[in-house]
Amino acid sequence: MSTPSHAPLNTPDNTPSGASSHTGPATDATEAHRAPPSDYRIAVPEGWERIVLDPDRWTHRIDKLVNRGLRRTQATPQLKAALADRLREQAAAAHANGGVEMYLVNQVIGQVPVSAGLVVTVLQPPPGTAAGDLSDIALSLGARGADVTLVDLPAGPAVRHLHRRRPAPGDPDGNSLTVTHLDVYLAVPHSEQRLLLSFSTPMTPVEPLADALVSLFDSIARTLQWMA
Repeated sequence: MSTPSHAPLNTPDNTPSGASSHTGPATDATEAHRAPPSDYRIAVPEGWERIVLDPDRWTHRIDKLVNRGLRRTQATPQLKAALADRLREQAAAAHANGGVEMYLVNQVIGQVPVSAGLVVTVLQPPPGTAAGDLSDIALSLGARGADVTLVDLPAGPAVRHLHRRRPAPGDPDGNSLTVTHLDVYLAVPHSEQRLLLSFSTPMTPVEPLADALVSLFDSIARTLQWMA
């Protein structure tokens, strides 16, 4: 795994990462212990490229990644622009859903081209409602016949949702491969928020390799740490 990266959480009082939320005398140790974390930290393997889901930052970052990834190919400017546009669309869609960062990787494993991704999303309950327990998420997903389990991670209990999707005929992206998804839901301690880790393998032509990547995703999820 590479050096862990971290991103600020949108804590309920909107306190910036690293800033104190105290507005008066220091609270006692019990109250401090109950404060929600302001950050999380997660470790990803070498080669996974991070994109902060900030509209003012992702355009330059995506252009840099595309140019670097295709520099040894004969990709045309039109192809580079199309790929960058697609990544910007993915970033915008993730950001609109509460995404705070996105990771991408494209590698060749045993002469098989593989791509995978991770989107980290902060889920907020609708105004005036409570978030509910993780068991509620598990029941809702399980009612659809999904592969759902409750697991214990170092960061706390989590809902693990594994599902696979076959692209519809005539997929606009031209993808004909089964897409494997692993979603991991965690409760942000002492908060109504949930943190969602959404992993995917959009281009994995060998099913055993997809299973190996799911094991990798599980390992990444276990590196998550909450930060004060």
